[in-house]
Amino acid sequence: MAAIPLNPDKAAQIIADWRTGEYSQQDLADKHKVSKGKVNQLCKGMPQDMTAIVTAGVQYRQGLAEQDDRIVTAVTEVVDERTKHLQFFTNASLKNVSVMMKKIGAESSISEHRQAQTALKDAKETVLGKTPDTAIQINNEPRRIEFVNAPDA
Repeated sequence: MAAIPLNPDKAAQIIADWRTGEYSQQDLADKHKVSKGKVNQLCKGMPQDMTAIVTAGVQYRQGLAEQDDRIVTAVTEVVDERTKHLQFFTNASLKNVSVMMKKIGAESSISEHRQAQTALKDAKETVLGKTPDTAIQINNEPRRIEFVNAPDA
């Protein structure tokens, strides 16, 4: 008897659950009512790379658990807004790099794209403020060093 193909949505959910690092393959087989072999087949070579995010999410929720609804709402709104801004700047930076990669050798210059990236960085600082992460990125930018010939003694 041939095995019934697994619904793609269920397969994606099994993989998503696996990536959290919270489930064994047997746990996933039981949860999704599939064989352990099918879970093993889906998860083979798939990293459990979301454990840090799960931990951060638990810490976030624990931090808000004892707060009143006004604090929870205020914090959630700020987190959502900052996340939206960070995602915008991330996407804009990636788009700039993508455009640059397509135009290498074309008429636009690397300096034009560097200027666009600098403008994005400045806009990010204007909207989000200077955070330690932003300061580190700024301080790690390559600096141009000019050597001046010293006068002969």
